[in-house]
Amino acid sequence: MEAVRPPSVWAVVLGYNHPEDTIECLQSLGRVEYEPLTILYVDNGSEPANCEQVLQAVPRCGVLRLDPNAGVAGGLNAGIRHAFAHGADFVIIHNNDTAVDPPFVRHLVAAALAHPDAGMLVPKIYYYDHPDTIWSAGSVFRRFPPVITMRKTRQADDGRFDQPQDLDYATFCIVMFSRALMEKAGLLDADYHFLYEDYDLCLRAREAGFRIRYVPGAHVRHKISKTTGAGTPNPKFWHTYGRSESVFRRKFRRYRWLTGWTHALYVVLRFVYEGNRYGVKPYIAGWRQGARDPIHPPPRLEDPEPAHGQVLRAPEMGGMGA
Repeated sequence: MEAVRPPSVWAVVLGYNHPEDTIECLQSLGRVEYEPLTILYVDNGSEPANCEQVLQAVPRCGVLRLDPNAGVAGGLNAGIRHAFAHGADFVIIHNNDTAVDPPFVRHLVAAALAHPDAGMLVPKIYYYDHPDTIWSAGSVFRRFPPVITMRKTRQADDGRFDQPQDLDYATFCIVMFSRALMEKAGLLDADYHFLYEDYDLCLRAREAGFRIRYVPGAHVRHKISKTTGAGTPNPKFWHTYGRSESVFRRKFRRYRWLTGWTHALYVVLRFVYEGNRYGVKPYIAGWRQGARDPIHPPPRLEDPEPAHGQVLRAPEMGGMGA
């Protein structure tokens, strides 16, 4: 009797500069206990020297370079298309500021096989600098004040998020997608430069009949973004935050509690309460821009790949994993 072939998994790591983080992420993937695992680094318009540093430090992973920067959604879509075009059954997308535990792919794949209607598989994500404290165990919608909130702990993991379950939403710093999900619901929506592309796809996934499954045995550590400027006075971050919220509102008006003026007012009041007054003006300016910018249907897996991607090195198929 012929042995059943394990699903082919591709890990797609998106990076923009910060080569030291990218190298650590890719090296942690090289210690993963799963085969066949193929690793692809998508360089999203980094300085050429930073891209070359990754090429030299991690010689067995594939490298797809995009120039100019395609945004978070555009960069990840390029890697996802490449992976599925080369035979992937599942694709795990990663921020480059993550590091994974060796068994994590095995846990995700086991959950995917046990729940074929789960289009997204979500690991338990810890803070990198506080590896016993949970940064995210998936996300849920809170009706009042109206917001999507991550499940997390302020102290050491106390076991409250140790049970597998279905989720409302997932953050996309790291998540596994099935081919069936991508074929039916579409790719990440590139109308968002960054922020809200994750919640957008979560809504489309659930509307298409897929579940979002939390897998607590799969462990990841996250450094929290250096690239986007989240949590800093960087006006670009707050402007993009407002613009993405506004685009999200236009695309999902049917979710009034999540996209209406009540939610926008709550966000601004939260800025003031948390002492982030510096974010209010760029957030409002971004919101106004998002109300004017053209919006488009989400891209499809079968759409042609953008012409600005260059494969600098093909990945070892099924390589780097244990």
